[in-house]
Amino acid sequence: MIDKTLATGYLQALLELAKDKNLLEEVTNDLDTVADVFEENKKLRKIFLHPSVTRDEKTRLVKGVFAPFVSALVKNFLLLLVTKRREGILDDLLEQYQTVADLVGGRSRATITTAIPLTEDRLASIKKTLEGITNRTVKVNARVDPEILGGVTVKMGNKIIDGSVAARLKKLRKQLVEVGIS
Repeated sequence: MIDKTLATGYLQALLELAKDKNLLEEVTNDLDTVADVFEENKKLRKIFLHPSVTRDEKTRLVKGVFAPFVSALVKNFLLLLVTKRREGILDDLLEQYQTVADLVGGRSRATITTAIPLTEDRLASIKKTLEGITNRTVKVNARVDPEILGGVTVKMGNKIIDGSVAARLKKLRKQLVEVGIS
């Protein structure tokens, strides 16, 4: 719980700075980059968050890995987290920041899960449909999960649209049990 409270304080400070410098969109993109790097490279994330890795090593990591790709504001923010030994709040901070920045920027995020990979055309079509429904720009994250068997599930915020074959089979099973067929 304390991490979320700390993350909120740091987040407010970063948002105010980004807003004052008219860099909200750039900072949002930079933090998306940081989140993507940690998502794609779990080992790097583990090193950055590990308490036995020294501040100097983490500072070199920020300067070597992130500095070439993010603004000075985000680089300095990451260095501040390292200096204050607050790297542990980064996950909560990134999640909260994305939510707030999306709200301010009129965007939404959607996770689309299918049993097999979607083509770019199909993904673009689903994205366009979601944007039409929400009247917002939608950033799409596509996932593959063979356990849904077929169909598609869409998660946006706290809403889930489950059009998967697995969900339909579960519903059919429930109906059959209700009428006494098992």
